Amino acid sequence: MTDRGWDLSTPSRTVVILGAGGYLGATLCEFFHGLSGNRVLAVSRGELRHRSFATHILADIFADDWSKQITAGEPAVLINCAFDFKAVGNAEGRVKFGVFERNLAALYRSAPMRLINISTMSAFAGCRTDYGQEKLLIEEIFARLGGVNVRPGLIVSWRRPGSAFRHLIDIVANSKVIPVLTAQNDGFYICDLAALVLGIDLLTRMKLGKPHIVSFCYRDQLKLYELLRMIEDRLGVRRVKVPLSWRMAYLLVRGKELLIGKSKIRADSVMDFASPKPIPTGRSFFARLTASYYEAIATRSGGNLSRGDFAFLEVPKRATAIRPSGLGPMLAPDVLAALGRLADA
Repeated sequence: MTDRGWDLSTPSRTVVILGAGGYLGATLCEFFHGLSGNRVLAVSRGELRHRSFATHILADIFADDWSKQITAGEPAVLINCAFDFKAVGNAEGRVKFGVFERNLAALYRSAPMRLINISTMSAFAGCRTDYGQEKLLIEEIFARLGGVNVRPGLIVSWRRPGSAFRHLIDIVANSKVIPVLTAQNDGFYICDLAALVLGIDLLTRMKLGKPHIVSFCYRDQLKLYELLRMIEDRLGVRRVKVPLSWRMAYLLVRGKELLIGKSKIRADSVMDFASPKPIPTGRSFFARLTASYYEAIATRSGGNLSRGDFAFLEVPKRATAIRPSGLGPMLAPDVLAALGRLADA
């Protein structure tokens, strides 16, 4: 990313969250709704369990004509967190996302806005999963409209874990023996929830003139065994971990698919687990931004920032930190309070 500068001149803006009922969508609604000057428009295909919005629009963004229900008189940001996991692989992707693209393009023409798409680290050239390939198609839509595609890693948080991390926590908490998939290239790029939200907020404020792909995660992969040990340390337990070759796991899951159909754990996901992972795009840029933000927060707090404020955030090295101009206004009390509500105690 080579664009520079910050757009902090507008006192108010509309923030449209697509997929506002999901894990990350609801979290972003809570964060932006807690900031002064933001009017959150929450879009979901079902009723919401939270009240962190000014307006709720009930619509399936992949099937309905929802763009006409959105009006934005002030500067606007649209963040897409929606994805139909149950329909993965059920239709040709370009046809499946045609309605979504028409809505997004119509909205962009009528009210130019910053477009941010939450993608996945599973989306990369040569990925084998239908999930990753469909995410790439959505990335292409946002790129054509000059948007930013965010590829978060495995989102971790102790206080409000996402489904994948919660599943790992439950396994460690409830299983005496844990089979651990092994492969030469296995590993996860880990992303702290508070750092991810922080990065998305930074992107909404940056002056960008072209499409970008950026990853929010740590610089190194974490092996599944290491991730399980980290959870064990948190819970104060130790489990017996039995190595399981990814090839054996693939054959077992593939056999199950042939007999009863695809399930939540899919054979193509096991194949991607064992595939070489690409270097996270734009990760070093985000790391420098986050380091500057983290250092500024620590300075403002008198150096008393506790480990729990950002449970997984990398400790920044001063040599890599940058100081974007205009950082001060982003450290207003409401911004710090909104981040604090997401931080782990």
